[in-house]
Amino acid sequence: MEHTAPGQNVDERTRTIEALERENAELRRRVAELEVPARRFQALFDGGIVSVQILDAAGRVVEVNRRWEQLWGVRLEDLAGWSVRTDSQLAANGFLPLVERAFAQGEATALPTLRFDPVKAEPVHKGIARWVATSLHPIKDAAGNVCEVFQIHVDVGEIKQSEDELRLETERLEAAVAERTAELEEHLRMSKEQQRAIAALSTPVLRLWKGILALPLIGRIDADRAARILDVLLQSIVEMRAEHVILDVTGVPFVDAEGARHLRDTVRAASLLGAQCIIVGVSSTMAQTLVDNDLGLEDVPTFATLQDGLRRFMSRRSDGR
Repeated sequence: MEHTAPGQNVDERTRTIEALERENAELRRRVAELEVPARRFQALFDGGIVSVQILDAAGRVVEVNRRWEQLWGVRLEDLAGWSVRTDSQLAANGFLPLVERAFAQGEATALPTLRFDPVKAEPVHKGIARWVATSLHPIKDAAGNVCEVFQIHVDVGEIKQSEDELRLETERLEAAVAERTAELEEHLRMSKEQQRAIAALSTPVLRLWKGILALPLIGRIDADRAARILDVLLQSIVEMRAEHVILDVTGVPFVDAEGARHLRDTVRAASLLGAQCIIVGVSSTMAQTLVDNDLGLEDVPTFATLQDGLRRFMSRRSDGR
């Protein structure tokens, strides 16, 4: 029979106590390490800023925080039988594959912004509809399997309302701009029609007699107007087979060198179509301008009045010329 020395028993007890103290210290260290994330989670869960719910592996709600109940107007006991993995609203919006990514694949997932209405959820049928941004955060066990999912909702109703108000205001502005643009286009169209009418009135070609046309001119003759005069006159000569044209410049108070050249070119163009031109109503000022710029119209008969010019053509007709 072996006997243990008293000193040996003391040594073994000492080593055992020391080993237990080391294990106890390690446990305290590990507990301290675990307390940090636990306090962080608890601060988030109890903070009252974001809506938090914890779902089991089947997607059923097992715990919610106070903010969740305030946000949705629903209590935990109202969610019996509801699962996020089969929710009809998430399915209708095509979000269930994203939900399954969290539950089946264990990946943290963010869902697109959604207006969720608990009243439409089976079998809840109560609560308040909200615009929320949602994220799912899987919690895995030691084997790496998803045992719970931590779901966070952030109320974005005010942001969404601002976006909707901005969109509506933008639509109203676009409609107002479109309406104003249509009005301006209509005014522009009418203005163009008025300009065409004014242009037509400013260059009226009158048929005084068979083969005799009169073109009374009023106002300044610039390049644009001269082009219209020439175009209208030549077209009228061809259409009415005119032989004689009376250019009445009585209503032209002033003609500069440019206007005189346009007048001369009109006479020449008409003659190329076989129509003889005469000019009536030449003022002394206009005559001086023609002379000063060496733009004399020696080959073009001139008369004081329209009646004199018409009388000239009629007399030539009676003479057979």
